[in-house]
Amino acid sequence: MLQNHFKTAWRNIIRQKQASLINLLGLSLGIASALILFVIVHYEWSYDRFHTNYDHIYRIVTDTRYENSVDYNAGIPYPTPDALQVDMPQVKAIVPLHATGAQVDAPDKLPENPVHKYSEQVMFTTADFFQLFDATWLAGNAAALSKPNTAVLDRETATRFFGAWQQAVGQQIQLANAVPLQVAAIVEDAPRNSNFPYHLLVSFETLRANAALFGYHLNDWNSLSSSFQTFVLLDKGQNVETVGQQLDMLTKKYFEGRDRASKILHLQPLSDIHFDPRYGATVNQRMVKRSTLTTLALIGIFVLIMAAINFVNLSTAQALGKGKEIGVRKALGGSRNSLITQSFGETFLLVFLSVLVALVLTYFALPYIHHVSDIPETPSLLQPFTLLFLGITLVAMTFLSGLYPAVILSGFKPVLALKNKINTAKLGGISMRKGLVVVQFALAQLLMIGTLVAVRQMAFVRNADLGFNKEAVYTVQVPSDDSTHPRMSAFKQQLLQLPHVRSVSFASDVPSSDNKWSSNFYFDGSESEKHITFPTFLKFADADYFENYGLAFLAGHRYAESDTLREAVINEAMVQKLGLSAAEDAIGKRIRIGFSDTWMTITGVVKNFIPNSLREEIGPIIIAPSKEQYYVAGIKLDKEAGKETLQAINRQFDQLYPEHYLQAGFLDESIARFYAQEEKMALAYQLFALLALVISSIGLYGMISFMLGQKVKEIGIRKVLGASVASIVYLFSKEFIYLVAIAFCIAAPVAYYFMSGWLNHFVFRIHLGLGLFLVVMLTALILALLTIGTKALRAAMANPVDSLRDE
Repeated sequence: MLQNHFKTAWRNIIRQKQASLINLLGLSLGIASALILFVIVHYEWSYDRFHTNYDHIYRIVTDTRYENSVDYNAGIPYPTPDALQVDMPQVKAIVPLHATGAQVDAPDKLPENPVHKYSEQVMFTTADFFQLFDATWLAGNAAALSKPNTAVLDRETATRFFGAWQQAVGQQIQLANAVPLQVAAIVEDAPRNSNFPYHLLVSFETLRANAALFGYHLNDWNSLSSSFQTFVLLDKGQNVETVGQQLDMLTKKYFEGRDRASKILHLQPLSDIHFDPRYGATVNQRMVKRSTLTTLALIGIFVLIMAAINFVNLSTAQALGKGKEIGVRKALGGSRNSLITQSFGETFLLVFLSVLVALVLTYFALPYIHHVSDIPETPSLLQPFTLLFLGITLVAMTFLSGLYPAVILSGFKPVLALKNKINTAKLGGISMRKGLVVVQFALAQLLMIGTLVAVRQMAFVRNADLGFNKEAVYTVQVPSDDSTHPRMSAFKQQLLQLPHVRSVSFASDVPSSDNKWSSNFYFDGSESEKHITFPTFLKFADADYFENYGLAFLAGHRYAESDTLREAVINEAMVQKLGLSAAEDAIGKRIRIGFSDTWMTITGVVKNFIPNSLREEIGPIIIAPSKEQYYVAGIKLDKEAGKETLQAINRQFDQLYPEHYLQAGFLDESIARFYAQEEKMALAYQLFALLALVISSIGLYGMISFMLGQKVKEIGIRKVLGASVASIVYLFSKEFIYLVAIAFCIAAPVAYYFMSGWLNHFVFRIHLGLGLFLVVMLTALILALLTIGTKALRAAMANPVDSLRDE
């Protein structure tokens, strides 16, 4: 019986080729889109879930509370792990993690590859690291990290250093041109969906023995750095709230009364690290907001719903042509249940074929998925989670797409069906299908508005005035000078002699970066902080910094050239925070950074510039000279500079710093990386909004085709009676235009709500004006008119004799 149903369903599909093709195309596009989005969302949600102790791992983070603000930091003061060992011995494992970028020198094992200097992300940690985080050992074990001057490499790093990972164990490498390390163990590469890429792990004892070299301050309770993080493992039965209370007691013990701001330590679950932008991820790992994943999941659901609506509308329209077939089946004793089964069988077969086509489309699309997501490689579709998704989609789409047509078709009365008197009223009424069209176009316009907002916001970001000149600035990471190797001045002079180099400046970082170095401070000669309720951000730079990057002065001037803290420049936001009435009032005042004993005279106030990204407010900034804090050379080039100039700069670096690895790039490219995720999101919006429009158009085309097919004689009669082509086109187009307008009235407020929330992540953002929404409505109307008008025009221009011949 079931086999007979499928045979009949297949014959119906073959017989009605146009309708079947339209349904197949719409469903395939919808399922393929949803599958791609599912792969992206699943990948992001899977971060770190492969660790055995995933549910019991926590990061200790710090909230620093001021009077009117809170500073969130993933780091904790350096002495905290040792204090935890003493005050909270019931914690199963405490793992400090100090991350830093450093140069690594490896023996030259490959004659054809003379490069043996590498720039690596190094993590100092203890052997307990592998008690928290799973790893597959290729050689050695976790005990390797219990000894000083030992390192653990992953397969990729070991192969890159020594040609083959099997040759790495027992070899010597050098860290930061100063610390010898022995490779004691090798682990398999960490999965890509991990916040802990253990490329190069170094024993924590090595950090303790070289504290000054790597900025580790064992007894400093006042300093915080996101580079120094600590993770704890709790027993499965351990109460998290109890541990949190004990952490509060430790906080009071070591921080209470130290300064005006209050520091609070608390536990952050491992499951939150990849999604909470307040604290950031680990070791420069990327993050994604949960709201972003929710948006992508909703887009996938929307597209599937639109594809299902297409199927329902087309199937019910087709029912007009199946009246006699159904009447004959009922007259011969066919039950309603058998007709429902027959209808569902046809739907299942079409959805199954659509799933197969969607798999093929997705397979060819996946190599390009990195353009709209941060998935680092092409994922495999033959995974349990994707097969489960496809199975659920097959069942859900069969039910959603087939239920209404099955109920309607099986409900035909045999007498009316045999007399071919089934009309739209018998199909559940026009209102149901109109309602589905409204839902479909509302979803399409919702995606269109989201797309337009995202595209305009990213265009605004790209073209925003950052308050400094980012163009044609080539940045080079430079080692700090020391008493035996004072090379910065020589490097600067050599660069200035190169053609097409306009100016050079040394600094701790460029004007806009991910650096958020902050400190308490004292103002106007007072040793009291009681009137200061906010921290200040710090940038250290030479006197050429302001001209090199085009920073504009509101008052005063730059400070005199100096290697140490003597004078300072502040920004406009600092003037406002200090409660001064004008920028000129700050000139001549004195200011002191919390960790320094030197009072500096303020010589100038610069106009506000964007120090981080446009998502964040501009905070108060102090810029001062301190040569020991210079790590980057900003080299301003003229318009004629080309590849030869860059090669000349690189040669000068190699000659002056032969023992160091060259890291260089353009400032505008590094700033663009701030918004890489939003750019990809905007592209994803564009692609899926386009798909939504295509699916809507396919459905609209199918509906108008069947509607006109049922009204061929009516059109012929109207033409014979003198109706114009324009009037006929208008007659069949107007109701759909009304539906698109109604859909816009539904989509506009919903889109405004969601996109306003998205824009709130940016301090600097576009305005959601009426014009933006009108553009979307006009686009939807034009698309509907083109889809409907083309088909209606062809029907209206047909010879009425052909349509009336058999009357």
